[in-house]
Amino acid sequence: MARRDEKLWQFKVSFALAIVMLFLVFGYFTQSFLEIRKVQPVRVAIERLTGASNQGETRPEAAPSTDQLNR
Repeated sequence: MARRDEKLWQFKVSFALAIVMLFLVFGYFTQSFLEIRKVQPVRVAIERLTGASNQGETRPEAAPSTDQLNR
């Protein structure tokens, strides 16, 4: 079995595409992170939930177990 000669331009193109893809993925996650931080209702809901457990308010009922659902 003879070793195939790999062409340098194929390596360069593949490497360039991999770098572009890496930047696109990194940019997507960065944009998503920044947009999530701007959403204030989520922060208010989290503060209310953590404040409710700290103040001793009643907790919501526990979800029924799978045994109770199958009956």
